[in-house]
Amino acid sequence: MNNISSSDPSLESSEQSKPLVLHIAPTPFFADRGCHIRIEGVANCLADLGFDSLVCTYHHGRDIDGVRTSRISSIKNYTKTEAGPSKYKLWADWKLLWLVIKEIRKHNPRVIHAHLHEGLIIGLVAKLILFWRRIPLVADMQGSLVGELETHGSFIKFPWLKWPIKLIERILMWSAKTIICSSTHSLEKIKSEFSLSDDKISLVQDGANAPKKLDSSKRDTLLEQWSLPKDKPIVVYSGALLVSKGLDQLQSVFVESKSIDNVHFLIIGYPTESLASFVDQQGLTDRCTLTGQVPFEDLPDLLQLAELAIDPKLSDAGEGSGKMLNYLACGLAVLAFDTQNNRDFLPNEAPLATDSTQMFEQLSVLLGEPKTLDRLGNQNFEHFQAHYSWQYSSKQLSKVYSTLNHTG
Repeated sequence: MNNISSSDPSLESSEQSKPLVLHIAPTPFFADRGCHIRIEGVANCLADLGFDSLVCTYHHGRDIDGVRTSRISSIKNYTKTEAGPSKYKLWADWKLLWLVIKEIRKHNPRVIHAHLHEGLIIGLVAKLILFWRRIPLVADMQGSLVGELETHGSFIKFPWLKWPIKLIERILMWSAKTIICSSTHSLEKIKSEFSLSDDKISLVQDGANAPKKLDSSKRDTLLEQWSLPKDKPIVVYSGALLVSKGLDQLQSVFVESKSIDNVHFLIIGYPTESLASFVDQQGLTDRCTLTGQVPFEDLPDLLQLAELAIDPKLSDAGEGSGKMLNYLACGLAVLAFDTQNNRDFLPNEAPLATDSTQMFEQLSVLLGEPKTLDRLGNQNFEHFQAHYSWQYSSKQLSKVYSTLNHTG
């Protein structure tokens, strides 16, 4: 039996008067991950545009204020919340399909908004089963499926799978009424790979909210809470601690940093086991703090403890970057690799590295130039205000939804 929850009782009654968007989220929403932040942000934007949202998702994850969820029944032993493959996902997606069908029959939503490729598959099957309802299907893509699978090394053992998966992805792209992408790079990548016209695909970029500035008293409290030094600059990373997210490159920067004394790394994310073991083996425990998973609402305060942020992801599958947006929103200088995605996200003056050695060299120089750090941080914040607030994304989403009608 599925569970429907909401922290706001008014959402249930408001469904009577507002058009409903049914979101398909094949993930343990909410678990402080980038794609979850995207789902929440899009739901909040739709609320500003006069829509209600119902997110159909897995059984685990936590409920958050303002976003109503409907969950599949529990799957024994499936507790993993971090990104990456799981032997339970196929069963979870099967149960999610039937939950989606049930909720469509019950609520007759105005739009089906499918997140990620798995969500699009589920949405397409549900739409075919309930074909007479003719509900428009929106595909919310955060990158290329083939590119993501390559990042995870899925084709190393089975390279012959690449072509049929690309064909499936092409069929999926054409099955949607309209496609929205979370970054300029993902839009151009998908558009060119699948020969999509401008009226088929649009940009609704990831956004963030500028946080309240951290006062000195709270800053001191947090430094003490996490045993962080007050006399050294802090370099922060937030996100999944996975190879596909740049874990190897991050570790290389750690090793290079042994040659300098004036740095401490604050690592916000999970799973921590592999990195914690590496830090211990390399004798880096005195210069690295691993927080593990922290609630997303606590992230801005922790980010503001740092002078500099790092994004070590080297692959370029085309996804947006929630961590990057939060770095910019906090006015942090950012070190990242020279990929198309990072060139799109960051201002022209941002330092970009070709490899982890160059990234460390840039880090070492910037730590000795506080005025340059401040200048880069201010430029990043101005860039964020001009291009990456959720208000800006809401305007983009409004244009997409204004083209939809009842005859999907």
